[in-house]
Amino acid sequence: MSHDMDARDTGPHGVGARADVAAARDEAVRAIDGLDAARRRAERTRVDPGWERQVADAARVLSAAARELTRLVDDRGREPAARSAGRRAAPPPARRPPEGEPLVTLDLAHRLAPGWRLCQVTLADRDAHRWHLRHGDHAAGTVTHALGLRGRRTGWEARDARGYRLRPGPGPDAYRLAAPHLWATRAAAVLAVARAHRCP
Repeated sequence: MSHDMDARDTGPHGVGARADVAAARDEAVRAIDGLDAARRRAERTRVDPGWERQVADAARVLSAAARELTRLVDDRGREPAARSAGRRAAPPPARRPPEGEPLVTLDLAHRLAPGWRLCQVTLADRDAHRWHLRHGDHAAGTVTHALGLRGRRTGWEARDARGYRLRPGPGPDAYRLAAPHLWATRAAAVLAVARAHRCP
């Protein structure tokens, strides 16, 4: 008997399993109808209390079996739906910018003036913490978060459009005495490049 059941369950598309479920459902419906009829007869006649307990126990067993069957069928139905929802919810692949467009652009209109922006054009720029400062269509220079001897980020290096290094003077904009060519912050380095820029 168990061998036959296994063969039906593992058949194409689970046809045997679905037939078993349908048969169990029909049997449960007939049992419920019989239980209702017995309850109506019991209400009209005097019955043995022991018989009532047996009927109540059988009803509880039937109820528990119906709940378990419902749970199994529901769980099986949710699996394909969950997989389908997971496929629909998969995030789209990251969009790469068009050829020649920056990977990242920061608008500096609120810090400098309209038309100024910082860009990272390539992955090498991102890895080196290097930003290109542009004014409209013109390259104004670059600012780079420098690496110290121990591989830690230190101050910011500023270069104009021709590649000349811009050094800070004494004061809070300078990074420290040990690195007099570096600026203390990116904002200070950007401002130095912007001041040195002359539009063509």
